[in-house]
Amino acid sequence: MRILDLEIPRHDWQAMTCGCNRSAAHVPEDFLAALDGPLPARVGEGWADNHVYIQSNLMEPAYATAVMLVAALADRQVPLVWRAHILAVLSHLTGGEQEDIAAQCKEAVRGCTEILFEEIATGRCATAAAHAFEVLTEFADLKDRLRTYQVEARAHLPADLRPGRLDLDALQE
Repeated sequence: MRILDLEIPRHDWQAMTCGCNRSAAHVPEDFLAALDGPLPARVGEGWADNHVYIQSNLMEPAYATAVMLVAALADRQVPLVWRAHILAVLSHLTGGEQEDIAAQCKEAVRGCTEILFEEIATGRCATAAAHAFEVLTEFADLKDRLRTYQVEARAHLPADLRPGRLDLDALQE
């Protein structure tokens, strides 16, 4: 059994209205189908973009989607090539304009911060590390720990996120 098989049905996707004005029931279906194919050209294309968020506006299924994506990061059956894509969508969800929905998404992500720090530490993919770093900046209580990773794992981060280029203290709380 996959963690996604347990997490997805915990939410009433049918009752949520998607950004495309349909029921959000298609969001997890489209996400799971996408995982079996190549990465789309645009982050979230076909399952999140214009469904779960429209530009920086979060839609009703944002929290349930954040929970699903956290489960996908923990699921060893999800192809590694998808990690940067999943983390980019999580970044959209935790940084969205609707503060109440974004706060719910952050709470969903709080349970996987170890996975995000691990993404930075491993150096598997600079893009995935950058998105993980960006998501972690949303947690003021993790700033000191994130600073340590910024210094110690700087070679795994893009230049604009390295010490001296990005001051974590200057970021909004």
